[in-house]
Amino acid sequence: MIRNFRRPPLSLRRPVVALSIAAAFGLAAAGAAQAQVSVDVGVSAAEPGWLYDLGAVISVFIDPPVYEPEPVAVAWAPPPMLVEDVPPQPDPYAVWTGGYWTWQGDWVWCAGRWMDPPQPQYVWVQPYYEHRAERVIFIPGYWSQPDVEFVAPPMDRPIAWGYVNEGVVIGPPPEGPVGIFVPPPPGSRPGLIVPAPIGTPPAVVVSAPPVLAVGMRVSAPVTIDARHTINDNRVTNYSVTNIRNITNVTVIAPAGATASGRAFQAEVPHRAALAAAQRPQVAARAPVPVSRTAMPAYVPGRTVAALPAPQKVQGLPAVPTHVAADVTQAQRAQMAHAPMTPTEARQARANGRDVDTAHMPAAGPQGARPSPQADQRAVQEQAQRAEQMRAQQAQSQQQKSQQEQAQAQQRAQQQAEQQRAQQERSQQAEQQRAQQEAQQRAQQQAQQRAQQEQAQRAEQQRAQQEAQQRAQQQADQRAQQQAQQRADQQRAQQEQAQRAEQQRAQQEAQQRAQQEQAQRAQAQQRGEQPRQPQEQRGERPRPRDEGASRPSNGHD
Repeated sequence: MIRNFRRPPLSLRRPVVALSIAAAFGLAAAGAAQAQVSVDVGVSAAEPGWLYDLGAVISVFIDPPVYEPEPVAVAWAPPPMLVEDVPPQPDPYAVWTGGYWTWQGDWVWCAGRWMDPPQPQYVWVQPYYEHRAERVIFIPGYWSQPDVEFVAPPMDRPIAWGYVNEGVVIGPPPEGPVGIFVPPPPGSRPGLIVPAPIGTPPAVVVSAPPVLAVGMRVSAPVTIDARHTINDNRVTNYSVTNIRNITNVTVIAPAGATASGRAFQAEVPHRAALAAAQRPQVAARAPVPVSRTAMPAYVPGRTVAALPAPQKVQGLPAVPTHVAADVTQAQRAQMAHAPMTPTEARQARANGRDVDTAHMPAAGPQGARPSPQADQRAVQEQAQRAEQMRAQQAQSQQQKSQQEQAQAQQRAQQQAEQQRAQQERSQQAEQQRAQQEAQQRAQQQAQQRAQQEQAQRAEQQRAQQEAQQRAQQQADQRAQQQAQQRADQQRAQQEQAQRAEQQRAQQEAQQRAQQEQAQRAQAQQRGEQPRQPQEQRGERPRPRDEGASRPSNGHD
């Protein structure tokens, strides 16, 4: 909301809008649409300077439409952003649809909330702000089908001024580069704008520091297709699905723009709910709407329903001042949309236009209606002024058409040159791509050959190792076998030696037995007692190699 803190609003006398004059006298629709300039009327102001009354703002819920709304032109920039508490997501399909500044006869705060799409697969389209010809072109947020592209208003399209509520003071015009933007961070100087790519949620600047000069910008490069890339604020149409694929944006500000005098750069989530949940540097909290009933979105050409009373903003720093808006008296009168007189209302009814009778004032100091002669003179003056304006418009249109033709020729030449340059670049790129592909194929083939050779060498080494292992195993087996054979032979020799020893012992025993038998036989012949064997007498037999001599029996 924009208010004058020091005095009541400007007193505006009755304006004569060129659009209503053109409708009354049958001017061409195109010429009338472009002739949105009021005639010179008196505007009195006791003292210069305007203030943004951000200490108290109007907070409402808006019922978003399910199609792209008509754009509206506003003469001053939206106020700096406010801070909101984002509650938990109620379900996986809910989308955060706020908060942001919307137009309802003044810049009012559209409170954020979680909403389910009206139809499956529908997507949320962020509000649109554009700085064009020292005015703001605004489109509120809405639901869109996934296969429908957002199209920004063309530059040559006439856009209707937004209706301004009574008591609203005109604020400063947008200050910053021409193009798409979002409002500045909380606590910033009123009138500043922040250039941003199309489709950027306004909440991405909530966590940025306040700015006092032009310089802050938002960057979020994303490729739409082979011909369009969203990396600035000049793209005029985009696919909502591609915009939703962005993860983060970068908020940048030089030291000369921020209130702290320090440069700033930070990555901020692109999702509106995550961006709004970031910690703010200036906690200017948006008030919660008094009513849960959502208002319809503003429609150009119509008045605005009754708004609730403003509410206090918590955590707002001192309100900065700025100089008076640099607009003419006629533009102020037209943008303020002063009420119609009864005569203008009758003329509007005759031409099928909607009339706001609730804001129709009484004509004259005591409320008396003007005389028919005064109405006739006013109509004649209006007709003369309309004729002069039509002639001026025709001349300006002719000059404009000539300039457009010259510009069209220049654009055609530039486009032809650009096409040739693009073709050359595409051919060069194609050649480079072919060379790169050939190099890549050659590298791949070389790598494949090297891998094959390496595999072959590894296979050969593995085969050699296996052969060596088999040979070693065979040698070990032969050595084991030979050792076993030698052991077997040794056992056999030992067994043979034992058997030979046993046979020798048996032979010796037999020989002793024979000798004893022979001795007994001889003793019997001589009549002697037979001698007991040494074993029976308890004597040990003497070994044969002893030195004792045995008696000779004649058989030795």
